[in-house]
Amino acid sequence: MNIKNLMIYIWKMDDIDWLGYKLEKKDKFTFHHIIKKCNGGKLEINNGAILTNISHPYLHIIESRDFDMYLYLNNILRAINDQRQMPDKLQLLAIKGVLEQFEREHCSDRTSKGKTLIKEEYLKRRY
Repeated sequence: MNIKNLMIYIWKMDDIDWLGYKLEKKDKFTFHHIIKKCNGGKLEINNGAILTNISHPYLHIIESRDFDMYLYLNNILRAINDQRQMPDKLQLLAIKGVLEQFEREHCSDRTSKGKTLIKEEYLKRRY
């Protein structure tokens, strides 16, 4: 069993990821390095968070635009990892608040190709 699947089993994941995004049939869970590989982070349970293929790139967009928000979210992901259970209601509310603040602050931002930075799919969270 690979590390991602082992984490999915340990956390008993089935319908949402750690940022509160609903898993759609077409989505797949991905492994997010809490400490990045380029900074020495390893592909191991204690350094991972399980995200969907929608929330994972969104988290890295947040990293590129507001590093403090990214660090805050990463700290919540670390706490979820440490507790070895899915995010609780307070964690999901904190995550939701950060994501909504980012969306308010960057709602008119565009990519280098002129597309809206915050895609419609990023707004479709379960929590």
